[in-house]
Amino acid sequence: MKYRAKIADPTGDRSVEVEVHVDGEGVLVSLDGRKARWDVVATPGGGYSILRPDGRQAEAVPRRSPEGGMKVRVGAEQVTLELLDELTARAQAVAGKGVSRGSGEVKAAIPGRVLRVLAGPGDQVSQGQPVVVLEAMKMENDVRAPRDGVVRSVEVAAGQAVGTGQVLLVLEPSV
Repeated sequence: MKYRAKIADPTGDRSVEVEVHVDGEGVLVSLDGRKARWDVVATPGGGYSILRPDGRQAEAVPRRSPEGGMKVRVGAEQVTLELLDELTARAQAVAGKGVSRGSGEVKAAIPGRVLRVLAGPGDQVSQGQPVVVLEAMKMENDVRAPRDGVVRSVEVAAGQAVGTGQVLLVLEPSV
């Protein structure tokens, strides 16, 4: 099964498509379509010793966070990780929770038709605020701002058909 991993670490937030298969030779991991074999061995205390495809070794210790995700200590660094199945990841994207905070692009998580554009160039928007309304499968879906910002441009118009991943509008950080 494919998952969408939302990762927050010192380098920033990102989202990665993950697929994992365990077999007799180790763990086959696909990250955004790039497959590699990883050697993973459980260690005392609930951690794992990981030998990466590039030959580097790391110790990883996962712990559940109060928010429901995972905090994983890899060496000296801590990473926050949330694994979502594809349907949940799309639903969160529609709700404005699935887009990386670093991204200024607000994209359609599902194909549909634009019913209304609720924000225009120069408008100040807040994280979670509806900015576009899409109709998909005869249901109205609010597309929400993934972060606070100012609308730089609107890339769609009411009545327009859009596909999954199509940019609806672009935000720039508030000053």
